[in-house]
Amino acid sequence: MSKRKTVIIGAGHVGAHVASALMMQDICEEIVLLDTDEDKAWAHAVDLQDTACYTGKNTTVRNGGYEELRDADICVLSYCGAIFKENRLEELEEALNIADRIIPEIKSSGFQGVIVSITNPCDLVALYFSMHLDLPVVGTGTALDSARFRIRTAQALNIAPSGVEAFCVGEHGDSQVPVWSQVRIGGRFLTELEKESPERYGSLDKAEVEKATIEAGWKILVGKGSTEYGIGAAAAELIRSILTDGRQALPCSGKYRRTADSPVIYTSIPSVTGAGGIVERIIPVLSQEEAERFDASCRLMEQYRAEYLDVRKQSEDRK
Repeated sequence: MSKRKTVIIGAGHVGAHVASALMMQDICEEIVLLDTDEDKAWAHAVDLQDTACYTGKNTTVRNGGYEELRDADICVLSYCGAIFKENRLEELEEALNIADRIIPEIKSSGFQGVIVSITNPCDLVALYFSMHLDLPVVGTGTALDSARFRIRTAQALNIAPSGVEAFCVGEHGDSQVPVWSQVRIGGRFLTELEKESPERYGSLDKAEVEKATIEAGWKILVGKGSTEYGIGAAAAELIRSILTDGRQALPCSGKYRRTADSPVIYTSIPSVTGAGGIVERIIPVLSQEEAERFDASCRLMEQYRAEYLDVRKQSEDRK
């Protein structure tokens, strides 16, 4: 019986918490941590493995090199460079420089699985890897943003997050769009409940919820230096769906064209995920305002692709 094996490149705060979530939820039988700091990767692996006696898990966690990718099912990109100060784009140059070192290693390893990309700026890094590797690449995108949107909406309405269905589309960044028109509470559209019970639902401060959703990552980063628990859980859920062919509809980042003539970008919309990564992209029904904002977010990603990724690729091709 083959083991469900995940190799995590980058054993920092994010990578370690992805590994922890995968282990605690019995999503993988085998987890390998890979980092330029081999001592840190070893320490995280041993520390996680030491929890097995008290959790009843039989997952093997260890550190290793790129050769571990040969028979892996999932490769997680969770490496990072300098932390951004104002905009995720500040991380791009170093993220791509590191990518240029990782891509040849993935190619030579013989890896044939699915790449799950977390490294920021998430959409651009995922696109860059997809431009250089003939492999399925899925970005976590707005999976975490959507969770933040659900939770903050639930808190504002004083109900459990499990009772709220909601998602964000677009960039994993400031141009993301919380889709209010599709929010459901207990299966009912919020727009319907606002009309039926304006005193209960009509007073929801949507602007404040949206602001809190978009600013959450930055505030967590300022408060403790990294985000880790939320993205660990979000990535684990995406990996679970891929490994088990779960066919879950998750908001994640994948290939998208705004028009037939537009360049391919990576952006988030609800997507059916399963064996092989993204199985189907579901185009959401948006209000006119949401559609305009989503279009603007996509145009922004097209601009970034042209200014950074395409220029870099052309320079590589000339060498």
